[in-house]
Amino acid sequence: MNIAFTKLNNLFLGLILSLFSISIQSQTTIIRGTIKDKKTNILIDHVLIAIDNINRHTHSDDKGNFFFDNLPLGKYEFEFEKIGYEKQVLKINVGSTDSIQVDVFLVSKAINLDEVAIAADKPVSAASSSYLSQVSFINQPRNSAQDLLRLVPGLFIAQHAGGGKAEQIFIRGFDCDHGTDIATFVDGIPVNMPSHGHGQGYADLHFLIPEVVESMGIFKGTSSPLYGDFATGAAVSFKTLDSLSTNLIQLEAGSVPRTNAITSTRGLVMLQVPFKNNKISSYFAADVINNKGFFDINQDFKRTNIFSKTTYFINDNSRIQFSVSGFGSSWNASGQIPERAVASGLITRYGSIDPNEGGTTSRNNYNLTYTSKLGLGEFETQAYMSTYRFKLFSDFTFFLTDTVNGDMIEQDDNRTVRGLNAKYSIGHHLFNMHNKFTLGTSFRSDEIENQLWHAPHRDRLKATAHSLIHQRSNAVFANEIFRFSNHFRAELGFRYDYFVFDVEDLLPTDSMHKNYSGFNYQSAISPKLNLIYTVNDRVQFFFNTGSGYHSNDARSSVQDKNQHHLPIAVSAELGALFHIKKTVISAAFWGMDLSNELVYVGDDGTTENKGASRRYGIDASGRTQLLRWLYLDVDINLSNSRLIDTLFGSQKTINNYIPLAPTLTSVGGLTAKFNNGLEFGLRYRYMKDRPANESNTIVANGYNVVDFTANYKTKHYKVGLVIENLLNTNWNEAQFDTETRLRNETKSVDELHYTTGTPFYAKVVVGYLF
Repeated sequence: MNIAFTKLNNLFLGLILSLFSISIQSQTTIIRGTIKDKKTNILIDHVLIAIDNINRHTHSDDKGNFFFDNLPLGKYEFEFEKIGYEKQVLKINVGSTDSIQVDVFLVSKAINLDEVAIAADKPVSAASSSYLSQVSFINQPRNSAQDLLRLVPGLFIAQHAGGGKAEQIFIRGFDCDHGTDIATFVDGIPVNMPSHGHGQGYADLHFLIPEVVESMGIFKGTSSPLYGDFATGAAVSFKTLDSLSTNLIQLEAGSVPRTNAITSTRGLVMLQVPFKNNKISSYFAADVINNKGFFDINQDFKRTNIFSKTTYFINDNSRIQFSVSGFGSSWNASGQIPERAVASGLITRYGSIDPNEGGTTSRNNYNLTYTSKLGLGEFETQAYMSTYRFKLFSDFTFFLTDTVNGDMIEQDDNRTVRGLNAKYSIGHHLFNMHNKFTLGTSFRSDEIENQLWHAPHRDRLKATAHSLIHQRSNAVFANEIFRFSNHFRAELGFRYDYFVFDVEDLLPTDSMHKNYSGFNYQSAISPKLNLIYTVNDRVQFFFNTGSGYHSNDARSSVQDKNQHHLPIAVSAELGALFHIKKTVISAAFWGMDLSNELVYVGDDGTTENKGASRRYGIDASGRTQLLRWLYLDVDINLSNSRLIDTLFGSQKTINNYIPLAPTLTSVGGLTAKFNNGLEFGLRYRYMKDRPANESNTIVANGYNVVDFTANYKTKHYKVGLVIENLLNTNWNEAQFDTETRLRNETKSVDELHYTTGTPFYAKVVVGYLF
């Protein structure tokens, strides 16, 4: 096997070297290495590595790897720095042209913001992009990986289906619904579901166990060539742990005072498999959740997750990873309730109009990756498959259509997803610049069966939509990083995406139903440009621009081929990053035009054309260290969203508001970290009132919610307390302008409907580490 992989490595190396005409001088060498945490042995990315005596530097990649090429023979001092770790200096004497491999181990320490250095290679949590590791997750209240999305500056989520459905997401003036304008990935597997039975781009992250998440990469806007479909508002990429530093058994129990009982329980186990062969690393994780909820009707939410990841090190330069996950859940939901029902006393804020809402869902993922260092670069290829099942019972309009049985609907989505990704990155010289070139490609296939039923009391009466969808997407992308100097870097990228939509309508054609079977193909070319100018290690400016898109549902794409093109999004942003003593401040002014939003509405099986839109705003973030043990962070996000006539056109004069688009959001808090393992967090979430419809005649109410966390950890034990909504604020989590009719009403009413937000909720966490 090793001989075969060696031949493969040599083949790729020869191809790339000939392509870029790179020659390695006889009196130079290559130094490459891997950086790990000394205590946990976990790979550390985004470490600044500088060779002080020749003024060269780089950063470790997302797998902890780094390299320097064309180093003349001589003596060097390498400095390794990252916030939260002790600085390390490594002296290396290069006496021959043979390449040198080094393993570096860093010692963790308390975070000191005064040590943050800004470099041209990597922005430090800039307003447009950032990187979060496990240290950022500790004081974030979370019941699922979906809650980790709240760490993205300016991103808000809303749950309105008993905890089982994917959350509604808001960011940069977008109501992303359940994922239409935010692309999410887990270890390279796309989470978003195109042509989903409930909503386009539906992204359910509940299959991911929060404790196995090692890091999150965040990128806002459309200027990265790595991301394609749905990456208009933002893209979020989760990376799971490659190994466990310790085994863990954890129990959780939570309660809402209004119920006078334990309402939620959770059990978690994480075990490292003790292989004697040091070439193999493997671990297993599982959690089980049972949550009654805080509503008048038992939510009966149950969820089970399993995850396993195995790494086989072929040699020092190559490895194979295989991971598998399984997830299943079921629940009841209170649904969205009308304001008039609460005001009249028909129900309480915690009641429901239709107690039969709820659903069930499951997803299994299989992921195989091969990574190899090839000469001056790295090659990675990935194959994945997901099987997915979804059934949702919802009642949005009550007795508006069917005054006898009610309007409950059933939405089904069953699919198999298969995909391939491949990427090659190589450092090379262009004139006197140390550049990096990345070339990648991807393929995805979705085999989908969607159904929509009129199903009062969960009994099917009539099918209103039933289709088989065969959807394919292919992409190729390239990116060149030009390092003109230690101060100025430019990234020029390009992406090409191609879609094939094949829809078979299974309902019989009659006077009530027009058959919409059809075939269509669409493509998008997306140029990208990113400029970063670093004045010094305290000041940085950046400019990002590019085009992107989100695909529309396949059913709408085949109905009118001339009108239903991929909606193109064009964005730009200008920002700065400042480090003043123990304070880091980042701000960006951004804007985006979207050509049109032809959205498939799964709730009634129709397609809505919202027209072109324009969004612009300001993202600002601040981090400061008040004391050696006390930290303050604040994110403020302003946005203005309007419908416009055409792409780059004028704003519409009437009915130009984009429903539910956030206008002002802010999150922040205080974090206390002590050397004895004790940590506290006090955080707030604020969202201002915003339009609920195009005319702004109905307003979605804003809110301000405060959360508290306390954690204590020793070598073998951990104890935590989580309090959500510390001040017991009455707030609406999900809100919609909906026309409905109650059972005894003679006329329909168009007003605000909402799902009540979590009241005061306390949870205790106890864990044993071994």
